[in-house]
Amino acid sequence: MLNPNSEIPIVLEDIPESEQQALLEKAATWIVRRGLTAPAIIILETCKPLNFLGSQFLIAFSPFVQAIFKGEEYHKFALVLEKDANVELLIELIEAQS
Repeated sequence: MLNPNSEIPIVLEDIPESEQQALLEKAATWIVRRGLTAPAIIILETCKPLNFLGSQFLIAFSPFVQAIFKGEEYHKFALVLEKDANVELLIELIEAQS
């Protein structure tokens, strides 16, 4: 279901799996390059049970997250993190790259 006023998806199902994977890989690369592996994993593991609320919390941290993702990518990344499996996949990608 796309927003009639734009091409920005409003539900996770509107984002192809390959694009979800690419967004998670981009985030993992950014985290590892900056030496934030341990803090990121701790935060993700701690917040995993509340990942839906966490994805909504990204709105409050938009200036920080938009350092990684711009515009539409940011919104898509927030939607991707709503899914439990994607949070676990992000942790695995960070661990694999570190």
